[in-house]
Amino acid sequence: VDSGTLAVNSRGTVLQVVNASYSTTASNSTTTVANTGLTATLTPTSTTSKILVVVNQNGCYVSSGNATNGLRLYLNRGATVLFKVSESSGYTATLLRQDPATISTSYLDSPATTAAVTYKTQFSNITGAASVEVQRSGTSSTMTLMEIAG
Repeated sequence: VDSGTLAVNSRGTVLQVVNASYSTTASNSTTTVANTGLTATLTPTSTTSKILVVVNQNGCYVSSGNATNGLRLYLNRGATVLFKVSESSGYTATLLRQDPATISTSYLDSPATTAAVTYKTQFSNITGAASVEVQRSGTSSTMTLMEIAG
């Protein structure tokens, strides 16, 4: 076989990787979404590229202040919610404090742009009665973005 005539299919190749971490505690005692502080930005090299987003939201905590507490976690691209990662982590219908500790997810996005794309996580409580936290006690959360050739 003449190697000069073979074409290498680059689809699926990892073109670049961006890693981010954040370790400041964020607390929310409302049903209104708030930023966790975890964010990462990648500028795709092609409009056909996909971006694999891998999130480890660490130090998750649900206080014992109300029996209906639960942590909701969202993954956003800019202001757009891509999906709800967790509906009610730590919810037990009791006054027990819960430490889900880590909520992890991955998401394959198709932003169809060569402009900078920013991803972030947001969170809220399923009730407005007591607090939920992320990065509790300075625990570091991480986000990895991988541009995949399309």
